[in-house]
Amino acid sequence: MPISFQVSTNVAEPVRGHWKSLSANGLLEEVWERQSRDVQNKGLLNHTFSTNPSALKNAIPQPRNGFVDTILNAYNAHHNLELKPDDVWIAIVSQFNFYVNAHAEELRSKFVAHEDKKKLVISGDGNRFTANFGELASKMTDLIQENVVDPELQKWLLPDFTTTTFNDTVVCSVLMMSTLKEYFSYGFELRCGLPSVTLLGEKEDWEKLLARIDKFKTFGEEPAAWEKLLRPILSRFVRAFDGNFDRHFWSKVCHIHAHGSGPSYMSGWLTAFCVWNKDGVWIGPNYKPLSARQLTGGWSGLITEGVPLRLDGVSYHRLDTKKIPPAICEVEVSLDDNGEKFECMMVAGHISSTICGVKKDTMAPNPAWFMFITSESK
Repeated sequence: MPISFQVSTNVAEPVRGHWKSLSANGLLEEVWERQSRDVQNKGLLNHTFSTNPSALKNAIPQPRNGFVDTILNAYNAHHNLELKPDDVWIAIVSQFNFYVNAHAEELRSKFVAHEDKKKLVISGDGNRFTANFGELASKMTDLIQENVVDPELQKWLLPDFTTTTFNDTVVCSVLMMSTLKEYFSYGFELRCGLPSVTLLGEKEDWEKLLARIDKFKTFGEEPAAWEKLLRPILSRFVRAFDGNFDRHFWSKVCHIHAHGSGPSYMSGWLTAFCVWNKDGVWIGPNYKPLSARQLTGGWSGLITEGVPLRLDGVSYHRLDTKKIPPAICEVEVSLDDNGEKFECMMVAGHISSTICGVKKDTMAPNPAWFMFITSESK
């Protein structure tokens, strides 16, 4: 069952602001179009909120990073925080996406046996206005799994916690597509057919989330260093279900250091979710090169200078707040709508916060996905 616990004596403050209720298109514009000036939205086709439009009422756009900024804003403004394992896993996979795409060739043998890109196509019913693109993205991961060398890759990347919704599965499906986009290109073919802190889920969900990060040690030095950063954090999520509410840990989630007219920095364990920028360049703490033995053993050699927080011997870095990476990923998809062809983009990840609770005093990450036309195929 979910658990809630007091972290401090602060009274939770209602979330106040001057944001306006946005349409799905408006939310996409607030987030995606501030991040990408190259790819224009020329027609939103489908999105998270198609089946739950009321969720848009409490959505607060977070153009920078919907996961980090949700926690950062809740921490700084005395709001309760609500998290579920899916939220944390989506933040993790979106970061891993940047790393894989920046090191695609050196990691190729970890994922596929073919050279260049292989085109994968999923067929569906309806037209571009009626098709369930979320379901098609989910089916695409089945096809991806048939073409990768790791028999457990899909199972590892897609969430299966007690809290997992169809939306979470679709978000991670698009993240999986994006992570492997250097090895595959994707297409959908449509043919007409017949018509406080609350940790949601069970302890087993969070244990399963913790177990998933073991695999990062097999992808190279940087993911191995990242696994060491994540483990103390996720371990404390698990221990909370045993009544071990580490208030010191939650009080160290993040801290902003302002330096007059100079840059401001974020410290705390939240920086563990910001170790690669959008180009897949490591922006985490410095680390020692790993030997083969250390990659599979009990290595804990993260090294930083002037870092205020250490958990289980692991140091967490400071990060210039201007360098907080995005939490959304994109992947191109060609669409054949009954012979009419379009080039499309699927976008997924943490893009906003949601306000919840009877008193509207709680914030939670709000992962979402979108598919839109970028141009008509020639």
